[in-house]
Amino acid sequence: MKTLISTFILLLVSVLQGFTQNAYYDAIALRKLLDNNNLWKPTDIDIITSILANYCPKTDIRSDMLVNNPFLRDFSDNIINSFGAIAGPQNFRSAFSSFGNLNVTNFADGLAKFLVQRSKEELNVAFFRRFQDYLDDYPEVQIIFSTTYDFLKQIYSYQYAAMLPALKAAFQKDLNAFSTNLLNLRDKSNYVGYGTNKEITERADEIIAFLDSPKGRSVIGALIVSNGIVKGNNAADIISNLASDDICTNHSDENFPNFIQLVDLLSQSLRSNEDGRVWITKQQLTDLVKDEITFKIYLGLIYAVDQKNKHQISFKIDGSSYSFNTFLTEISGDKWNSEGAVKFKASFSLMANSLVEVADNAKNVIDAKKQGDQASILVYADYASSIASLFKQSVNFLSYNPSLNRFAPEMMKFANVIDDAANACYDLKSQNYTALVLHTSSVLTEILGSGYSFKDDFLKYGIFMANIVEAKNSDEVQTAIEATVLPVGSSSVKRETDMNISLNAYIGPYAGGEYMPTLKEDQWAYTAGLTAPVGVAFSWGNKGNRTKKCNGDARGGKSYTLFLPVIDIGSIASFRMGDDSSKVASEITLSNIISPGLYFYYGFGKCPISIGFGGQLGPQLRGVTAEAASLNIDKNYYLRFGFNLVVDIPFFNLYTKN
Repeated sequence: MKTLISTFILLLVSVLQGFTQNAYYDAIALRKLLDNNNLWKPTDIDIITSILANYCPKTDIRSDMLVNNPFLRDFSDNIINSFGAIAGPQNFRSAFSSFGNLNVTNFADGLAKFLVQRSKEELNVAFFRRFQDYLDDYPEVQIIFSTTYDFLKQIYSYQYAAMLPALKAAFQKDLNAFSTNLLNLRDKSNYVGYGTNKEITERADEIIAFLDSPKGRSVIGALIVSNGIVKGNNAADIISNLASDDICTNHSDENFPNFIQLVDLLSQSLRSNEDGRVWITKQQLTDLVKDEITFKIYLGLIYAVDQKNKHQISFKIDGSSYSFNTFLTEISGDKWNSEGAVKFKASFSLMANSLVEVADNAKNVIDAKKQGDQASILVYADYASSIASLFKQSVNFLSYNPSLNRFAPEMMKFANVIDDAANACYDLKSQNYTALVLHTSSVLTEILGSGYSFKDDFLKYGIFMANIVEAKNSDEVQTAIEATVLPVGSSSVKRETDMNISLNAYIGPYAGGEYMPTLKEDQWAYTAGLTAPVGVAFSWGNKGNRTKKCNGDARGGKSYTLFLPVIDIGSIASFRMGDDSSKVASEITLSNIISPGLYFYYGFGKCPISIGFGGQLGPQLRGVTAEAASLNIDKNYYLRFGFNLVVDIPFFNLYTKN
């Protein structure tokens, strides 16, 4: 390996010498360096030296080329005193000077563009790896985003760019199935690792236990309703399906199931026989309540249906059970005109009107479909919100009786969740997936309570998924990624191997001090900016604690790195951060970006970010714009010391030891 590198360097030197020893082109170049008085400027000493060194057989260019040469001495008055002796082998000196003055503008600019883009990609990869870790950590999130989890489990995070179209489809499928996926939280068989992983089992048992509690069943009830709305089921059938679900049939002695049975009883009793209509019209309802005899007969039939049921509707109040038929009996006969009966009629009318409103909105949607028109978002929103209003009004229906009114607060969790669930249905129809994530998060707050400790991450990743689904082109996808990406989760080779040697670059902000010994005063100055050094990194990984996953993989090792920078293109990279299209006007040579030094870096676990401290010889290139490059014209060397926070970008791994 060493022999190959030495051979390459010697070949490069000989090639450079061959290209630079041409009197015609060198004369043209020297002519361009003359000022108005036909004298060479001291500021161009390095360029003049590199050219004249090709023709000087001795070590002293000053005497042989400038003082004693009859042709060249007329142009040399301005630089003779500035010229020093050049020691060492002339061939090597000539080659090195020529090498340092190579035009590397395109190379440096291209490298800067690459580093800027690659730093973004490294962070993107880090983000997707962190996304995978997040799904691994929370089994309930795996169920909510089941398709996404299964997909990400099959690919490596660095494959995200090629897999984005398929990933977008997975995101959309999960978001569209939000209510179904949330309902799956109550089945322990859906939790990957249940029974084998203690932490997963404990979390799952806690969630399932809540969803099987009275409050939890009211949340499940709201999700069943929203699931029916999303699937386009008939509103009356949605209520009937809810009444026949396990949360009602297996707990018939609790108030919430009896409340649902009551709503279903009234719903079935007011079904319409008109094609395309769910419940009777507002006029039919008005006529029913207005005609006293008809209304009494109707209530008598309701009484009979409930009495025939295996489980009659009843409510527990202060430890005692009161059937719905008991309350109907209390307003019959000579009590028909009592205060309680009047309140019952008013409450019944309000709830029944809610049924009618749902029926009217459902018919609007159906009529639009029959005419071949896509139902407007507002029509669908009215339909979804009217169903939520129906259930809330049904809760209020119980308030006509002081005894029944006492357990109405037990229904409020259901009423709260039904609002978010109905809003989520509208979000889906309008394809407002960001709002859908927010409403889903509200439902999770009701389900998980204090266990919803990952709310911030859920919103971050959920909104990211929503933005990807809503993106109309690749630019919007890139914007969505860049808007969400955080510096966590990538660059694992040097962190998770015992030793690694790589040709490496870093890019990021630095702050520290500069020492310029040639100044007589104020030799130290504060400095800050963007650094982008390229050199050789010697890294030792597997430091600190690592995360042990259930599949046996260990991730998250830290690393220590000794970094030897050779060049620094921070000025160009800083320019490219804000402008990736303009051409760099000035010519940049290799000597302008040479910046040897030494840094120690600490690499964070599961993360492409490193923090470092060290020093380097400052590059001559101090700044770049589309118009010109700012150089250290005096070519006074300066030392830069300080800290930097950088993205780790390896180019090639020269050696790796696991």
